[in-house]
Amino acid sequence: MHVYRPNFALNTALPKKVRPDIYVPSDAEIKQLLSSAAGTDTELPVLLAAFGPMRRREICALSSEDISGNIVHVCKNMVINGDREWIIKTPKSYAGDRYIDYPDFVSDKWRGIEGRIVRLTPDSITNRFNRLLKRNGIPHFRFHDLRHYSASIQHALGIPDSYIMQRGGWGNDGTLKAVYRHVLEEQAKQMDHMANNYFSELYNTKCNTSKNPLVFRGFFKRRRPDLNR
Repeated sequence: MHVYRPNFALNTALPKKVRPDIYVPSDAEIKQLLSSAAGTDTELPVLLAAFGPMRRREICALSSEDISGNIVHVCKNMVINGDREWIIKTPKSYAGDRYIDYPDFVSDKWRGIEGRIVRLTPDSITNRFNRLLKRNGIPHFRFHDLRHYSASIQHALGIPDSYIMQRGGWGNDGTLKAVYRHVLEEQAKQMDHMANNYFSELYNTKCNTSKNPLVFRGFFKRRRPDLNR
């Protein structure tokens, strides 16, 4: 364009960047979800995603040979190929190959299982998860949002971002920042409420003395003229 049409100019207005709508489940929702999923084939996928965090395709490819004690080596994905068949492959990114040390209450669920730990496909996990939420009256959110919950809790505990990224298999901090922004917005509402309550109390008890009858009477008593003079 510069060589053959040097006077040609494009005035293109790009669309404004839209802030991603990220949902982070609350502790109460996670507890209700775990109670509802207990004893079902959705329980272990939920535990691996919420307390890992692992992705659906990583969970479906996980095998007993990838586990040593409480430590899971995330090194495979279940993906669909051109023939619409589910196959297991190595992760595309370097960050996706990682080790996760799970708490005992999660590792207890896979003890004694040989071969694939979760015998579901990624689509099956999504469908069963959605039915679980609906059946138990839990507000709808995505299975992937369990990873956001895990990241937000680690952040609240003061765990460094570099460790959270390594544990979750994030190659950059873009997603983490979006998750934190959502969490900080929720905290900001609480902080605003605390600040407004304080300002209201200050105004009503210290500044707005004209509404205080005791102060009114004290003021005029001091200013009343002596009529006997």
